[in-house]
Amino acid sequence: MDAIAAAASVAKPTLYRYFATKEALFVEALECALDEVRDDVHVLRVDAAPIEDRLRRVIACVLDRVGRLTPATRAVEGQSSDLGERSRIALRHGFSALKDEIGALLVEGSEAGVFGRFDVEVAALVVLGGVRMAAHSNAGDQDIADAVTNLLLNGLRDQRDGPSPTLDRSSGLGALV
Repeated sequence: MDAIAAAASVAKPTLYRYFATKEALFVEALECALDEVRDDVHVLRVDAAPIEDRLRRVIACVLDRVGRLTPATRAVEGQSSDLGERSRIALRHGFSALKDEIGALLVEGSEAGVFGRFDVEVAALVVLGGVRMAAHSNAGDQDIADAVTNLLLNGLRDQRDGPSPTLDRSSGLGALV
């Protein structure tokens, strides 16, 4: 709390006037961070660039920003306290708003004939879920952002010029790499 008060250029008691506990400050910071990501994604979504370029930039943005939130999201995953529940609510709300932005971009691409027809809700969940998983392991890595975007744009069709998938058994998950 001392470091946060110093960074905000306020006295510690002033900080406690607005946030009764460290936990309340944490939840508010988490909500603000997710709101900022949603706002940044919205700006990218409504840009005049081609839809595929916007999707690529949205994925890179979410990958980077959610990757930076990984320590916070991991901290609340195992919490059974009131903090854990309030944090999980903030995460659900924040990620739902991101899903809606991604869904709107996918609808626009479908209506423009760039993307095919699909269940928008499922597609937006797949995009956000894939990006979230990639973000937790490779925050901000542009190669990962490009790989995720290319997979989403090209699907699992035969891409003869791409690398052959191999099974990574070292993770214990049997992941394809």
